[in-house]
Amino acid sequence: PLTILYSYSVEWQESDVPWSDRWDVYLMGSPDDDVHVLSIINAIMVVLFLTGSTATIMIRTLRNDIALYNELDDLEDSQEETGWKLVHGDVFRPPSTSPLLLSVATGTGAQIGTSLTLTLICAILKIINPM
Repeated sequence: PLTILYSYSVEWQESDVPWSDRWDVYLMGSPDDDVHVLSIINAIMVVLFLTGSTATIMIRTLRNDIALYNELDDLEDSQEETGWKLVHGDVFRPPSTSPLLLSVATGTGAQIGTSLTLTLICAILKIINPM
């Protein structure tokens, strides 16, 4: 058996930089920030394009599937329905009052509210830079 000794040492150096200014080195920016902004914009555009392409394909597929299920539903009203055919009418039916308003408001509001609350708590506790 081979014995390996691990060691670790730390040397602390006191700094004259105040606690509130510790992130200034990273936040003030540098001359090549424009390159980073262009890279971010490029990445966002690629993501939007791919999302749009995927959404288009899925919408076409779902539209055809729903039309097929509706045709089968009309033709086979007298037969016993099982599986997906039992719920496809309820799944894609909009709510009778305020279509989708409650679900969209709840989902978006919960996410934004949680993010805002956590950010404010971090700011109050001076965890983030007070610039």
